[in-house]
Amino acid sequence: MSTHQYIDAFTSYLRSGDSSEMEPFCEDPSHIKRLAIYRNGYYKGCIDALMANFPMCEKKVGTDDFRKMARLFVDYFPPELGTLVGYGKNFPDFIENQHTSSNLFTHLVDIAQLDYMWLMSLMSADSSETLTIEIVTHLMEQDTEFTELKVKLNPSVLLLKVNEEAFLEWVSLKTNNNDAVTSESSNDDFVMLWRLQGAVQARLLSPAEVALMQSLQGTGRSLGEAFDAALAVDENFEVSDAFTACLQNELLEIKN
Repeated sequence: MSTHQYIDAFTSYLRSGDSSEMEPFCEDPSHIKRLAIYRNGYYKGCIDALMANFPMCEKKVGTDDFRKMARLFVDYFPPELGTLVGYGKNFPDFIENQHTSSNLFTHLVDIAQLDYMWLMSLMSADSSETLTIEIVTHLMEQDTEFTELKVKLNPSVLLLKVNEEAFLEWVSLKTNNNDAVTSESSNDDFVMLWRLQGAVQARLLSPAEVALMQSLQGTGRSLGEAFDAALAVDENFEVSDAFTACLQNELLEIKN
């Protein structure tokens, strides 16, 4: 029997609990019982990873309920990579499909999405060439029209459409501040997450800010085109203030 067959049999056992495929590899029948140690370790590792990746979800529903939900998720979506870093991409969809009828899970899908996007922003690559105030100043000294500069969002900048109340609840869970859950609207809004000096930031965007950021996603555009996209949504949009905020928060990188 090959190593490949052993790995397949062991993987099947971890996922199903059926040890019959492992019997040919165990000389002593008593060894079959010891396999439970590995299966328990497999579930513990996966569940612990989900708890680490979705901390506000766990905080909202409680550790016991979260662990039950996480174990079921592992059965449906076992890890496919050789690492548990970033495990749980399908967890928000799983919650939506499994728990839509319970009041306990109100906003939980959005909170799960926010947890995961926060993780993705934290783990994102560093910017290749951040657009800074110093670079802009240098360009202006050279009489360069900086609005023609081609830029894009740095890799840590992520946009997510979520319920505003869900975002405020997520913030309150992170800050242990119940007063943060105050909103006169239950509309869906865009949240921007980004990493600044090693810490992930998050805030709601205005419609004009959404247009600005969306225009710079992917391959990016010129600054002038991005500003025009924002002004098309709100003619009173303060371009200079928004641009300064982009520089201070290191949101942009120069497109090569």
